[in-house]
This record gives sequence, C-alpha cells and structure tokens, in this order.
Amino acid sequence: MHRVFWVAIAAAGLLVGCAHQPPVWAVYDACAAQTSNFVTMVECGKEKRNATCQEANACTAVGNAFVQYADALAMQVKSRQITEAEALKQFAEYKTKVLGDVRRDRAIIAAGAAASGPSTCTLIGNTVNCF
Repeated sequence: MHRVFWVAIAAAGLLVGCAHQPPVWAVYDACAAQTSNFVTMVECGKEKRNATCQEANACTAVGNAFVQYADALAMQVKSRQITEAEALKQFAEYKTKVLGDVRRDRAIIAAGAAASGPSTCTLIGNTVNCF
C-alpha cells in the first residue's frame, strides 16, 4: 500500500514539476489567436513550444506527440489532402482527447494518493509516525 502512495507522489511530482511550463495546447491557442491560417498557427505553435520547453529542458512526451500531430495535419493541408476546416476539426478533436486524458490521469493520481495516504501522524520526539 505504501508503494502505491510513493508511486502516486512521484507521478504527481512529474505533473506538477512542469507546472511552470504552459501546456502545449495553450501555446497553440495563443498562436491561433494571432492568425486565422491553420498552417501558420501550427508553425507558430511548434516554434514557441519548442523554444520554451527546450530552454527549460522540459519537453514532454505528450507535448511532442501534440506537435507531431499538428505538423501532420499542416502537411496534409499544404498538400491539399484535407481542407483547413477539416484540419481545424481534427485538431480540436485531438486537443479535446489530450485534455481528457490529462484530467483522467490527474484524477487517478489524486485518488491513489488519497486512498493510500496516512490517516494520522503522531510526533514522538524528533520522529513522526504515521498510521
């Protein structure tokens, strides 16, 4: 049971540890507010996200996958395989899925930490005992 607690704490630390970095979708949203062109938005988002996370050495797997997905859609728009409207639709669906996954993961971590955390701690001298 204590192992689950420490795993949950470590995972929460990984999520919180990167809290100073804006989530990748927020970077792309900021770029979307600056242009109505999908390809330009993707180029802006990729450039700003990579500059920010590489500077802080904090690029995440989720962020990398997000950038790759956006790049793939932009390439399809450039090669006229899909329209900008279709790319925007697919991008919005992907972003919604990623956000849902992040929220689910955070809820699982929080539930695990709450379920396995100590219920009472007692200070005896310089030692804290938790049960």
